[in-house]
Amino acid sequence: MKKIFISLFFVVITFCGFSQNTSKQILGKWSYSVDAGGTILTGVFHFYEKDGQLAGEILSDDGYKIPFTKLEQKEANQFYFEAKTDYDLYKITLNFEREKFSGSSYEGDAPITGKRKE
Repeated sequence: MKKIFISLFFVVITFCGFSQNTSKQILGKWSYSVDAGGTILTGVFHFYEKDGQLAGEILSDDGYKIPFTKLEQKEANQFYFEAKTDYDLYKITLNFEREKFSGSSYEGDAPITGKRKE
């Protein structure tokens, strides 16, 4: 029983460690492109740490700055976030793979792609 407990403890610690490392891997600026029904919108997702927590904002090429109101890591490389404007609530899910990501907004209606900015 003691061996099982110790093994389980190390599995949990290892899993938590990998989760934290993955969230730190997305820190920085990422260029994005969204197909919003035939109109292509571009800008930057900026991920950073604030008070020890993952935070971020959208910086649109139109000059808008929209802070994330919610940001969660769903799976190892999948993140969900929300950003609220005066007119809309953006719900975005992104899957990161190395220096690129893909995902969608509005329940899959607006495909998003992008890559890390240099």
